[in-house]
Amino acid sequence: MKKIVIAVLMIASYFTTAAQDTTKASSKLISATVYYGYGAELTHETKASVNNSTKQIVISQLSTSIDENSLQIKVPESITLLSQKFKVIYPQAEVVKDPLTTTLQDSITLLNIQLRRNANLISIEEQTLAKTGVLIEAAVSNEGNKATSSDEILKLVNAYTIKIEKAKTNIFNYKEIETALNAKVQSLQERINTANDNTLPSSKPYGQLTLQVICNEAQTVPISFSYFTNTAGWTPLYDVRVNSKTNEIKLVYKASLTQSTGIDWKHTNLTLSTANPSMSNTMPVLNAWYLQWYVPLLYKDLSNSLQRKIGNQATMNTSFIGFANSTSNSLNYLAPQTTNDTVTPSTLQEFTTLKESQLNTNFEIALPYDIESDGEIHAVTIKEEKINAGLKNYAIPKLDNSAYLLADITDWENLDLLPGTANIIIDDTYLGKSVIDPNSIADTLSLSLGKDKRIAIKRNIVKEFTTVKTKGNTTSQTVTYEITVKNNKLTPVNVALKDQYPISTTSEVEVTLNDSDNAEVIPETGILNWKLQLKPGESQKVKFSYTVKYPKDKKLANL
Repeated sequence: MKKIVIAVLMIASYFTTAAQDTTKASSKLISATVYYGYGAELTHETKASVNNSTKQIVISQLSTSIDENSLQIKVPESITLLSQKFKVIYPQAEVVKDPLTTTLQDSITLLNIQLRRNANLISIEEQTLAKTGVLIEAAVSNEGNKATSSDEILKLVNAYTIKIEKAKTNIFNYKEIETALNAKVQSLQERINTANDNTLPSSKPYGQLTLQVICNEAQTVPISFSYFTNTAGWTPLYDVRVNSKTNEIKLVYKASLTQSTGIDWKHTNLTLSTANPSMSNTMPVLNAWYLQWYVPLLYKDLSNSLQRKIGNQATMNTSFIGFANSTSNSLNYLAPQTTNDTVTPSTLQEFTTLKESQLNTNFEIALPYDIESDGEIHAVTIKEEKINAGLKNYAIPKLDNSAYLLADITDWENLDLLPGTANIIIDDTYLGKSVIDPNSIADTLSLSLGKDKRIAIKRNIVKEFTTVKTKGNTTSQTVTYEITVKNNKLTPVNVALKDQYPISTTSEVEVTLNDSDNAEVIPETGILNWKLQLKPGESQKVKFSYTVKYPKDKKLANL
């Protein structure tokens, strides 16, 4: 008996010690720094109650996909952090017991009692019926006995017959009751089975961090930690709003943000960074570039085979052409969850702080956001700015008879722009999409706002000044074009008009520009630029002419 008591005490001591060795805590996501493209740094905080026997602190509710090398943990000086371990927890689905099940089961128990009582009554009636039959047989067999007259036997048989009829009627009624009770039991059992089929959907997986620590005293300690995950990111999205009457342009800077980190971001402060940790930070190095004779693949294989046969271990190198790799960057409006009802998209920029470092820019939004881990795109407004831009029309009638409205943005370097899609909205009317590409070294960034249908353009060949002449072995072809531009607006417009004449790539072909009509000529490319100023309703015409001389026995492919 003493040994049993000691064993029980040891087991109890073991579980008590194990419980004291480990303390559990749930972390809370405080902030998220989301990087341009893919990647985010998540920062959590928690508090854990420890004592001098605590060996492990288990923290749950982390992302399911983290870079363990990026894990940074901060604990008070009173705790020594020995090691950390991360794993993903997959909760099992829980069976939900319907509260109605107990009531239904009690009802079935009562019905079963009634069924047993009813079965007992049926048994009594059946026994009564059997005994009555025996008595009738005995009375009939004793009919010759003078002690019992025939009248008495007849009366006895009639009495037994009444009992038999009553017994059979009772048995019939009891079996009807039994059938009804069984039907009720079956119905209740089906309801119980249906209720028991209900199970809670399993909780979403979550990350768990186990810290191995040494604690000197009992206390509640704050713990903070951060880590990098590649299951979140953002790309820029712009709204360009133009007031055609005042020529005022507003640029709304937004972010298309998505996250599937495995945890929902609840009341989380966002920082949108233009940095991209997924890109290599290693500086490229140039090595010597050695030129060798080009050896076709077939001959190289034959030569290598021959070298192997004769036992020569020397290798034959073949130079290859290097290809430059180029990478191109490839909604619901997400309202901040805040108790301040005065926060609107138009005033959101008041809560956005711009912080620039030597390599990147961070937009810190001082408002808590709720973003579910669903992989959906959420549009987060960052800021709204009036931009200095001049509006002009741009046209290349050789390619398209439409005029395009351009916004020439100056001082665009201060806007912290990234390549992205822009929604063009003129006078509160959505006109389509354009692209902002700030990867330029020009002083002015041109943004196409779409086609301006109120500028009419027509380009025709002037037949009377277009000729083909042959003299000796030379053919001379003169071509003259006329371009008409009309302003159908109620306001003056500036039109940048472009066209071109051909450039010769061989000495046998000679091209001469006869008339440029005061255009700015770029001889290296054959581009002609006109800057037209048109009053409301005004139209202007420009002409240009060129002559091409080439051997008469040859034809030009694209003249």
